Amino acid sequence: MLQQNTTKRIGYWLVLLHQAFDAATTKALRDVGLNRRQWQVLHAISIGVRTVSEIDEAFRPFLVADREESYRPVVEDFAHRGWAELDGDVITQTDAGVSAHESAEVLVNAHADKQLRGITQEEFLLANDVLRRIAENMRAGES
Repeated sequence: MLQQNTTKRIGYWLVLLHQAFDAATTKALRDVGLNRRQWQVLHAISIGVRTVSEIDEAFRPFLVADREESYRPVVEDFAHRGWAELDGDVITQTDAGVSAHESAEVLVNAHADKQLRGITQEEFLLANDVLRRIAENMRAGES
């Protein structure tokens, strides 16, 4: 058996991490007026995700957790801030959006350095891979 007889199994740690990431990332980004989800959407736009539909698909698990239908309101907020232009479903990042992303990314990277202290890149990538495989196994079991 992979899991010991404990109340703190993988689900416990995943929920705890999710809550901690939301709170800590929002705190790290407060000076630029972003929360974790807004950061994720801004970063997705910055790396080339070009439609609201693609953002919603990329962050589907968060939509469920956030009890939201779409992250369109986040993109609309970015358009209001001058960080993006929204034409139907298509998103274009503006120069101000690039600058906002760069400022936020500095804060996120500094935050990540603290949170991942003592964890090697190899360990981090391995942990991500293990979680990905567990998720794939669970999805395969649903079909």
